[in-house]
Amino acid sequence: MSDEHTLDRYLAPGTKVSLKSPTDGEFEHGVVVHCWGDDEIDAYDCYVAFFGAEAPVRTPREKPYILRYAASSLRVTEPSPHALMLRDTVLEMKEHLDELTGDTDFDRGYAMAYDFATKTLKQQCEAFGLREDLGWMKPDVSKWLRDD
Repeated sequence: MSDEHTLDRYLAPGTKVSLKSPTDGEFEHGVVVHCWGDDEIDAYDCYVAFFGAEAPVRTPREKPYILRYAASSLRVTEPSPHALMLRDTVLEMKEHLDELTGDTDFDRGYAMAYDFATKTLKQQCEAFGLREDLGWMKPDVSKWLRDD
C-alpha cells in the first residue's frame, strides 16, 4: 500500500501532525488517534484529534474535534511516543556498548544484540515514518523525519 517515495504511510497513534487549512492557510495541529490501510482508496486513512492553531502541552482547554484524513495529506511534526521509546532504548544500548571493552564473551554477545536491535529498528522505521539511516536518533528533532 505504501510506496517509499510517496507521502502515503502508516502513522502510529500518538504521532503529532499538522494540516494546512485551504481556506486561511493556517496550520491545524493534532494527534493521530487511529490509522488503517483502506483498500477502497488504496492508501492509509487516519482519524486525527485536532486542537486548532496550537497543540496543547497539557490537558486541552477545549475538547478536540476528530476528523478523517488520508495520511498523505498530513505533515508529521513529531514521531509517536512508541518511536521515541524505541529511539531511547537503542540510545541506552549504544551508551552501554560504548563502555564495554569487547574482551569478554558477554561484551561480544551484547555487541551482537545491539547489532540485531539496530537492524530490527531500521525495519520498523517505515511504519513510524522515520528515516532509515537512523539520523532521527540524534537530538535535533528536524533530523528525525524523512523529507516528504
